[in-house]
Amino acid sequence: MNLSPTERTILCIYAAIVAAWPIRHLVITAFFRRLDVLDLRSRRYSGVEPPPVTAVIPAKDEEGALPACLESVRAQTYPDLDILVVDDRSTDATPEIARRAAELDPRVRVLTLTELPPGWTGKTHALHVAAAEARGRWLWFLDADTRHQPDCLSIVMEYARANNASLASLLPEMRCESFWEKVVTPLAGIVLMRTYPTFIANDDRRPLAFANGQFLLIERPAYDAVGGHEAVRDRFVEDIGLARLVKATGRSVKTAIAPEISSTRMYTSLSGLVRGWSRILYDAHDRKALPLVGKIVEPLVFSQTGDAALVVSLAMLVLGYSGPFAWWLLGMSLVHQVLKQSVLYRMYRLSSPKTAWYAMYYSLAGIVSDVIIARSIWMCLTGRVTWRGTSYGGSATPPAEVVGRSESAS
Repeated sequence: MNLSPTERTILCIYAAIVAAWPIRHLVITAFFRRLDVLDLRSRRYSGVEPPPVTAVIPAKDEEGALPACLESVRAQTYPDLDILVVDDRSTDATPEIARRAAELDPRVRVLTLTELPPGWTGKTHALHVAAAEARGRWLWFLDADTRHQPDCLSIVMEYARANNASLASLLPEMRCESFWEKVVTPLAGIVLMRTYPTFIANDDRRPLAFANGQFLLIERPAYDAVGGHEAVRDRFVEDIGLARLVKATGRSVKTAIAPEISSTRMYTSLSGLVRGWSRILYDAHDRKALPLVGKIVEPLVFSQTGDAALVVSLAMLVLGYSGPFAWWLLGMSLVHQVLKQSVLYRMYRLSSPKTAWYAMYYSLAGIVSDVIIARSIWMCLTGRVTWRGTSYGGSATPPAEVVGRSESAS
């Protein structure tokens, strides 16, 4: 080949980058084999006497999502379940929806919160207040944007029983309906799960711990032993913090992949995606900027170089540079694209199987992901977060004192 030393060096470096992608195929194959997966074929609870469970659903302005969530929770086949809905300072129809459910089903109670004390995030405070009124030996913390198959709770209780787990959690299907959800949401989930691979977090011998607060089932003695949500009162990803505390006591914490039996629709708009995932990644990385910087640099090197190489090689050929370097660069960039897209398709399919082919828009998703991570880094540097109408950090302080009351169907 008639290549200059500089051209040879560039191609060698790029070849090493491309070679990382077949290795990634092998890695994710091994990763998938070590995942705990729950589906409709999984065993239902088979213990002698089903322990009582209280489902806790915090809801702040959730009029769009709460009805379907409540319907799916009320339809659970698990025999000993009561449901506590926490109306957390809602300004929409959330309270009326919760009260209607309580009128229809005596298992449903409604707890109304009107204020948020300093030092707490809204969700942790809502869950803390609700836990004090929960009747179950197990607490089932759920996000209002989740939906569940009728046997879901029974399957997860059996999963916890069979694994002697004090905390069991799920990674549900990510229901993606808009274009931006389908493009960005799976990638954002990949960024998080690369920090918290579940097969490592599920190993009782490893210190890494993880749980997903969208679906978190915890035994009451374990919850009380670590101080409950008061111990993670200032966290935005209280689930990971709670999992760390539980695992530190020597108890087992398990998380399973479960797209068949549980689902969630996290954010419905591009702006919501950016705000929500920025907050998650900020807190999940312990509010430290350096790990997040790595989350931007790594894709720039291993993913976005493929786009750059493709554009550069095509531009060279269009402009009349037809030497071997341009053709080699073009060929390698095409191989890079095929390998990259096939890996990403497999990863997208794990969390959003119905829309996995949107991995083809990864280049666009990568730009949005960089914006999300950059926003998370800015949060680390400033300590300021605004979420669901409440500002945290800096000079902003949530209002003091909480007032709550419980309402039942009667």
